[in-house]
Amino acid sequence: MQHGILYLGPNTIKKQCRELWSFLQWGQWNRPPSAKLREKTLQTLVGLAGDHPANIHTILISFESIFGTLRTGLIKAGQKRKKPANGENKRGLYRYARARTKRLIIGLEQALSTEAIEWTILFASRESSSFARSCYTQLIKEGHDLSAIPIENFVQSADFASINPEELEASLNRLKQKRRVTIDRFRYEDTISASDPTRVLWAVLERALPQQARELRGALTADTENPNLQRLPNPGLSERGLELATQARPLFNKREWKLFRKFLEKNFTKTA
Repeated sequence: MQHGILYLGPNTIKKQCRELWSFLQWGQWNRPPSAKLREKTLQTLVGLAGDHPANIHTILISFESIFGTLRTGLIKAGQKRKKPANGENKRGLYRYARARTKRLIIGLEQALSTEAIEWTILFASRESSSFARSCYTQLIKEGHDLSAIPIENFVQSADFASINPEELEASLNRLKQKRRVTIDRFRYEDTISASDPTRVLWAVLERALPQQARELRGALTADTENPNLQRLPNPGLSERGLELATQARPLFNKREWKLFRKFLEKNFTKTA
């Protein structure tokens, strides 16, 4: 934070900004954020900023589920799901990406009491078949039992129409009508490296924060005791690992599965 940048990751959004996360998911277009959301979100941001909140000029948010969650976006055809108040219950991963992103923007504008914010939305596009397979793996890792659904059937039947990068970018561009918004994207395959987990991080920093990227990279690499730089977050599973996960999931309860997931990620990580 000595660089004037406040980072908000998935755990921070879901656990410390619960009202904002709830509004992002279930908020309605004709209902502004509640006073509690504004108060709690501002309180959290100020607390995270430490002793000098006035020095913060950039909030960096990294959370894929802003666009949509796998659980709700890839619900099986014909499976009943309670219709939320905002009516966003149709299938399709990232179908409601623009609406969810807009609610995040509105929530933060309200909490910070200003609309004079320059927004940059950066997302990674990915080759469709490999992305579909990674979603299948992730759903299993999250604890869903897909043992009765072969991966080939999942890839063919799940609705990925809304993840098309051109269409997604075109949809997000509509946010520019009333706000200062920049949309940027990069190819995930051009940056990922199992042997160098930092490549994605550097690519994101260079595109999201071009003026501070070099300084931030120097500060991060100088911290030799930081184990996270060489740790691949949420690693994919090898073919054998995915086979074991699919077959073993029905055998474990939720607590046991978390332990087995760690075993899989340690011993059956995808290497390429």
